Amino acid sequence: MDPRNLVPPAQFIDELESLRREHRKEFPFGQNLRGKSKEEIAEARKKRHVGGSDNHKFEGEKYLNCTAKSVRRMQLRKLIDEGGISTFGGKVPSHAMLDRLGTMEFGLSAEDILRLEKEDPPPDKLVVRGWWINHCRTAHWAVAIGSGMVVEGEKKVNPKKELEELEQIRKEYAAMGIKNVHNAVWFDAEHAGVDVDHANFNETVVKQYVNTPELQDEMRKAFILRLQNQGF
Repeated sequence: MDPRNLVPPAQFIDELESLRREHRKEFPFGQNLRGKSKEEIAEARKKRHVGGSDNHKFEGEKYLNCTAKSVRRMQLRKLIDEGGISTFGGKVPSHAMLDRLGTMEFGLSAEDILRLEKEDPPPDKLVVRGWWINHCRTAHWAVAIGSGMVVEGEKKVNPKKELEELEQIRKEYAAMGIKNVHNAVWFDAEHAGVDVDHANFNETVVKQYVNTPELQDEMRKAFILRLQNQGF
């Protein structure tokens, strides 16, 4: 290892966040995720379910590869968040179930969603998700966990704006006649909170374990690719 090429941890995090800021100038986060009418949102949600949810299988890949016991414990906690705290007596179902509950508020039945999830995924979704799960399976475990900064870290960029937008969505859904607004936004509301904790965890892993020039370069490449494939 040539220490002259190793970027100090805090500076490296700033470098990654600068990649996010540059990318967001052209591709704002979530720009294609909201519709203007109940019908548009229902159609977008249909497409989201086609090919099934990976139900955060990639988080399991990260857990299996991790060799640091303290990090494995934190990754297990994250798996519980994603897979459903209700499994252990809590009140929050899995994120996949939250997504389905939200979709059902826009007129789709559980049977409709199951049918869509059993369909073959479109080529772009297959390639992107295939790359992502394979990355989490084959990359150095610290890079795999750290690359979660890309999506989960969005919730840290402007948390106040995130909550304001969530409240605006609630009002829009109520105006559309959505009966159970809580279920309709539950998925987004859960992520608005828990993703901040997850992002902090990801950053901590990068600072402590992405600690060679080679790993930092691998992290840069993963961060860029993950930025580019968001939305699929």
